[in-house]
Amino acid sequence: MRFWSYIIVATLLSQFVTFVICLKLFESKVAKLIIKFSFLLFNILWVVCLYLFYAKKMDGAWWVFIGRPTISWELSCVILTLPIAAIGAAYFVVKFVSWVALGLKRLKQDKELALKRGRRSFLKKAGAAGIVAYAGLCGFGVISQTLKPNVARKDLPIPNLPKELEGFTVCHLTDLHVGMWSSGTELSSTLEVVRDLKPDLVVITGDLVDRDPENARLYHEPLRLLSKVPHGVYAVLGNHDHYAGAKRVTELLNGFGLRMLVEERLNLPDVPMTIVGLDDQSSGSWLGYYAAREKQGLETDPDVLNFGFLTGPIRRDGDFFLLLNHRPEGYRQASQAGFHLYLAGHTHGGQYQLPWDSQDNLAARFYRYSSGLYSEHPCFLNVSRGLASVGLPYRLFAWHEIDLITLKKA
Repeated sequence: MRFWSYIIVATLLSQFVTFVICLKLFESKVAKLIIKFSFLLFNILWVVCLYLFYAKKMDGAWWVFIGRPTISWELSCVILTLPIAAIGAAYFVVKFVSWVALGLKRLKQDKELALKRGRRSFLKKAGAAGIVAYAGLCGFGVISQTLKPNVARKDLPIPNLPKELEGFTVCHLTDLHVGMWSSGTELSSTLEVVRDLKPDLVVITGDLVDRDPENARLYHEPLRLLSKVPHGVYAVLGNHDHYAGAKRVTELLNGFGLRMLVEERLNLPDVPMTIVGLDDQSSGSWLGYYAAREKQGLETDPDVLNFGFLTGPIRRDGDFFLLLNHRPEGYRQASQAGFHLYLAGHTHGGQYQLPWDSQDNLAARFYRYSSGLYSEHPCFLNVSRGLASVGLPYRLFAWHEIDLITLKKA
């Protein structure tokens, strides 16, 4: 609890600094009034948000309308003050070095006054423009996260695809983070979209819940929307499921009709398809990724997947071979094991990307495969951007998505 107390104190201090800076930048009385009102409103909401968060009120539905914008505001203020503090520190260092190196050389008063006025005017305008642009991006990111997810439709040409699977559709969901950044209401809305797509199979590649394993209860009613999916709904665990309590999460979700595949292989009864679900032990982080890469001397994709639980024949003869894993690691390894399709998430598509290039995103700094569909090996790899967010609760151009994959004969 002491840690969170420090966080709250730091947040309030950053709020105060940002508040003072904003008041200094704007001279208009109307602008100052709007700033004061905004800071007062969001800090009242911050208190309400904390109360609802710890009291678990309103079944998570409050989070979309109060929690997410409020946390975005608070964390944005923290981030905003960091560069300002850094610039201020750098300015004083430069000023001191200049003073030591050049000594005290006085300029004419009129010239000095003119320079000061010009510099202050420029800094005020630049600072105001920066804050308005930053606030606009934050608002844009928050609002986008509340909209219905984009449906990314992808056709995969598979050599020697069994005729029973021609046109077979797999709906790929990941990173729902229900209970922290996503509410039960949003989950229902998302699964309504999935139901209307009428997929043959639905899979979820981890991070189903966040913070508390009891948040898995929010799946109970929404999962009824998928009760008529012909070949079922399957899921694997992600790192946040382990943080919350993997055993309890698995127990609850299995009880609600979601088939959890934890280190397990499953042969679908009515179609020639074998599904393998891996567990996430929270050891495959980007730090683990780089350690494995260095140990194996590989430049791109280390072998980090564990198939030790597979015994006997890997799959039925002639089956389509599907791998579910939370993290997009070991792509080459999965291809060598004979998988036709590897589905993963975890990266959120970086949450922040350039608008013209999905591969130029924040996650690409840590993962070789960060977003989208890859066909570098005989096995296809699909890394979904997922549905919710972590850290700052908004996205910028890496929009949340549902992937609908259709199998075609090559």
